[in-house]
Amino acid sequence: MSGFQTKGAVDNALMILFAMASACLSTALFHSATVSLDGKGYMFLGKSGTGKSTHARLWLQNIHGVELMNDDNPAVRIFKDGRTIVYGTPWSGKTPCYKNISAPLGGIVLLSQAPYNKITRLNGIGAYAAIVPSISGKRWDSRIADGLHKTENTLAGNIPVWHLDCLPDADAARLCKDTIAV
Repeated sequence: MSGFQTKGAVDNALMILFAMASACLSTALFHSATVSLDGKGYMFLGKSGTGKSTHARLWLQNIHGVELMNDDNPAVRIFKDGRTIVYGTPWSGKTPCYKNISAPLGGIVLLSQAPYNKITRLNGIGAYAAIVPSISGKRWDSRIADGLHKTENTLAGNIPVWHLDCLPDADAARLCKDTIAV
């Protein structure tokens, strides 16, 4: 195994260990691109290839003051006092964005490709269903599954969750920002 392959295997193992060890601590590792603006973090979720990185890049290019926090696997922690913080992690996918930074989580956006731009607020089970597929974790262990469920449920009930049908264009980024970053 080459040095590059070994590094990738170790990184993946550490990421999985982090996700499993933190699941019972009101913490979750997300498959998400995350930006910050005006002191808050905003997460873009979706299946691989949906355009999470593209949408984050559009925010960077078209909205003054935006910073990329993480491009693939940020962590979110819910504290006992109700604060919810999103963190950059050492796992950032194709974009080298390994920042040790954090911000209060301001919103979560599920992205879908569409021939138009439209954003809709999700509540209840819709918000929960938008969040669950993007959280990393092996759910065969009931303790881990219960911890993740508690975190997902709290996020869906306390953090604004949106669904953005969008084109990969500046108008989509501006519509999203003008709706969620208020």
